[in-house]
Amino acid sequence: MHRIATVLATTALATVAIGAGASAAFADEQPTLSVTPSPAVAGASVVISVKGGCTAPSASATSEALTGKVELSTGSAGIYAGTGTVKPTVKPGTYMINVACPGGGTSTFQFTVGGTATKGAQTGLGGSVGGVNTGQIVGGIALLGVAAGGVVMLRRRQAGNN
Repeated sequence: MHRIATVLATTALATVAIGAGASAAFADEQPTLSVTPSPAVAGASVVISVKGGCTAPSASATSEALTGKVELSTGSAGIYAGTGTVKPTVKPGTYMINVACPGGGTSTFQFTVGGTATKGAQTGLGGSVGGVNTGQIVGGIALLGVAAGGVVMLRRRQAGNN
């Protein structure tokens, strides 16, 4: 009986020690940065996300490539996120971004700005609209006439049966 109690007490102490070590490891977690889209595009909006390294309710990000300070608010899982705009005059390259945590330190990261934004697909009517096709117009009018005649015939039959 004494031996079982010793084994249980040792197991409980080991579990507590491992749990405390895991908590300390998460407290010292190194922050990571994500800028979406990547690479960023001059003149476009970007979402800046930072995970770890801060316990305050908010943080801020600054960079010479951004139009101003970006406020980052925390959400679930301790991820800080905010939306900023890349300056339209920024040239493609690698830029530094500083993330400041109130009551804590400032972490410096790098992010990449690529080429200029594309206009996207040229959509619209394309080749589907052309000149007037007289044959199609005549055919459409004929179909409308047949449909109207069918409706009139059905109405007369129903009126005759009543």
